[in-house]
Amino acid sequence: MSKTVSNPAKNGINRQKSCKFLNEMALCNALEMAKELISVINKVPVTVFLWRPEKYWPAEFVSENIKQFGYTVEEFTSGKLLYGNIVYPDDLERVERELSRRIEEDYVDFSQEYRILTKSGEVRWVDERTFIEADENGAIKYLKGIILDITERKRKEKLLYVQRDLGIALSSSNCLNETLEILLDSCLQIDEINAGGIYLIDEATDDMNLAIHRGLSPNFVEHASHYSVNSPNTRLVMIGQPVYKQHIDLLLTSKDEALRQENLRATALIPVKSGKKVIAAFYLASSFEYELPDTVRTVIETITTQFGIFISRIRLEEKLKECLRKRKS
Repeated sequence: MSKTVSNPAKNGINRQKSCKFLNEMALCNALEMAKELISVINKVPVTVFLWRPEKYWPAEFVSENIKQFGYTVEEFTSGKLLYGNIVYPDDLERVERELSRRIEEDYVDFSQEYRILTKSGEVRWVDERTFIEADENGAIKYLKGIILDITERKRKEKLLYVQRDLGIALSSSNCLNETLEILLDSCLQIDEINAGGIYLIDEATDDMNLAIHRGLSPNFVEHASHYSVNSPNTRLVMIGQPVYKQHIDLLLTSKDEALRQENLRATALIPVKSGKKVIAAFYLASSFEYELPDTVRTVIETITTQFGIFISRIRLEEKLKECLRKRKS
């Protein structure tokens, strides 16, 4: 019987081929898993970044849902845009300082909230979870970030604070002028509103007069400080229903031609009632938003209702004081 002689060289080649095949299979499986992972990431409402630990954080990777902020993946991965470029300028120093502190204290991960700018210039709040990856010598290799848009949550939180603070302030106020300032300043704490005024209805003539204003131009104040009882603007208020329109759509009279150049977009005209009678109106505006969200509208209308309740309370107190005076006399 003949004996089979093994060929070491041939066996070595076969082992190399086998290892190469296994490596290729493992690589293919890893790529498939990576594709599946990226697919999952792109379906959830978060944006994933892989940053180099350099100034303003250049990105090695960013998930496709960066498009929710108006940007493309290529803008970041090409180096054309750095992540620090889109952090809101007033928050950038704090974000840098917080990251440096966490690295110095050997944190592996941490979270922080701050604002970013979308490509269209809109301000959005994000919650960033950062994972710090270091090598065996402790040098930082990468920063991994998961960005979640929390704008709506922050808006609701702020609106709740505005309503709470306003309720406390009104409960201790007995002066109309002071109350008007509190009311208007409360409205201007809302991010979407940066200008406005409060009109009071003259009890004798039913004319509408601008009693207090913020963020409006001298031209606006000059031409829109008084509306007679028969003007379209006053009649619109006297209907007693909130009106949300573009500033340009609220210009109803010939004298409003002077107001067409105002840099205002979304506006709200909210009547204030004491009982069934309209006694005032809020004019609130935004120079950067084209429409006020429903959450903002709800808060504005709540504020005007609180003002109506305040006026009713003040008038009731005045009547009680008058009754007491009559009794004493």
